[in-house]
Amino acid sequence: MIRFLLFLVSISNLALGQTVDQSAIESIKKNGGLVLPSPGGDNQWEIQFQLRGRNLNDAGLEDVAKLKNVIELNLRDTKITSDGLTHLKGLVKLTRLHLERTAIDDTGIAHLKGLTKLQYLNLYNTRITDKALEHLADLKNLQQLYLWQTDVTDLGIANLKKKLPSINIVKGIDLSTVIPVKKDEPKPEHNLNWLPEGGNEKPPEKSFTGEFTIIRFINKRNKPVKLFWIDYGGKPKLYGMINPKAERRQNTYEDAVWMVTDEKEMPLGYFVTGSEFARAIIPK
Repeated sequence: MIRFLLFLVSISNLALGQTVDQSAIESIKKNGGLVLPSPGGDNQWEIQFQLRGRNLNDAGLEDVAKLKNVIELNLRDTKITSDGLTHLKGLVKLTRLHLERTAIDDTGIAHLKGLTKLQYLNLYNTRITDKALEHLADLKNLQQLYLWQTDVTDLGIANLKKKLPSINIVKGIDLSTVIPVKKDEPKPEHNLNWLPEGGNEKPPEKSFTGEFTIIRFINKRNKPVKLFWIDYGGKPKLYGMINPKAERRQNTYEDAVWMVTDEKEMPLGYFVTGSEFARAIIPK
């Protein structure tokens, strides 16, 4: 009887295409990817390679393409190239895509022209130019675009905004306008407010996008803590662990919500970033 039920389950999975999906998921995990089911259901997936899958290359994207219902994909710091982005053409449900600090260029962005549901695209520190923005002009749902440290010009941005007037484009910090700090002067920092779990002041339910900034997390506790970013949909994303009496320098953006938990991932408190570089002191 048990074998018969298992057989029925196997046939059902095959009919739904889930056997192929599971094989692809296992392959993605072997490449260091994190595969998370989306709260939206319908076999939708969020896939992240930025933590343990940075050796991912173009061939590894073939497995991602097999899942079809991927709504969020983070390829930051991986070894993919523009050629690999051809595998993303079929991911028509994709809403968020991270490509920052990869070797992609204008030719790769051409493969994204059909991703009409895309809302967020991060191209920070890539090899793109104004030509890449021409390929994005028909993505009417695109709301957030990050172009810091690229060869995109103000003219290219202005032309894109004419076609997508509601888009928010973050070009980043103009380093030529930054006044250097003398070596004998410490860099000024202010302390972020610590919002303890269960306290009177509640953090926002999700992060919002803004200008680039850097936060120095300082763990004053005698035990390790885990650091989570609360993403734009209100979901926690693990970024790492901070040992007792240790620090972590974290790149982030203003209006980001960061949650600190104990080793068992029980929330201890929160920080909300501002526009300035700051310290986030985790109290004893």
